[in-house]
Amino acid sequence: MKMSKWLMWLGWASGIFGGLLMLGGVVGYLTNSEFLTVRNYYNWFFLANSFILFGIFLILGTRGCCSSSSCEEEEKK
Repeated sequence: MKMSKWLMWLGWASGIFGGLLMLGGVVGYLTNSEFLTVRNYYNWFFLANSFILFGIFLILGTRGCCSSSSCEEEEKK
């Protein structure tokens, strides 16, 4: 596999992990108690922001990098 494919999959994994962290924040907010030993629910959203942005940048970066014809020629080889 090419490096751009690995980076794209890493971006998707990072975005999904960020979504799971946001879900943890929602659960912590709705239960209004400790969830997985985290007392303040907004800590989940603080972490999720970084993972989601990292995933977006990786996915957009790989799409912008391989939009040229040179990437298509490399795939044919």
